[in-house]
Amino acid sequence: MPGSCCGRPIATIVKVGDFDAGIIGLEETFRNVYRSGLTDPEEIKSELLLLVKEFGNYITPATESKYKEAFLREYKKYAAMIEHQAK
Repeated sequence: MPGSCCGRPIATIVKVGDFDAGIIGLEETFRNVYRSGLTDPEEIKSELLLLVKEFGNYITPATESKYKEAFLREYKKYAAMIEHQAK
């Protein structure tokens, strides 16, 4: 399994507001959202949050908007990298 050691996913560190958060399954989440073809930023943010939670990451309701912004920022970098590699 890519991005894992001994069958367990590795956490990706993401800057969320003024703190760093370790997120499990972020790369796979990005892949799934990219393949879905979503283009609306609000839909992308919601889907990213949903999928990240499905990986078992706990995100408090009070911080969800900060996480959504952080995930969208990182997702845009991921999408740009994929599109650049495709050229």
